[in-house]
Amino acid sequence: MKLKIKETAWGINRVAGGYRERVTADLCFPCEVGEIPDFGKGKRHFTVDEVTENSISLSVHCADPKYNKTWTINKGEEITYRPRSFDGGYFYEFKLI
Repeated sequence: MKLKIKETAWGINRVAGGYRERVTADLCFPCEVGEIPDFGKGKRHFTVDEVTENSISLSVHCADPKYNKTWTINKGEEITYRPRSFDGGYFYEFKLI
């Protein structure tokens, strides 16, 4: 199994009224317990906490621990992580393949 992570930057142009998205990283990582190497420009820190035959447990670690989050992703399933932001930032799509 591999974990596919797609990082997308998005932003709002308040003057012109436009919205823009662009993919900044689209990578696959082996499903091994431990830290996922740094990637993209979003500066989020992810770890794989547990690996089973058909699923993994994935965590994001933020500067403020109250915003840390953990997901269980099953094989073939896709999860989207959108940190709260009002005018731009990064969002992530995780898929176990």
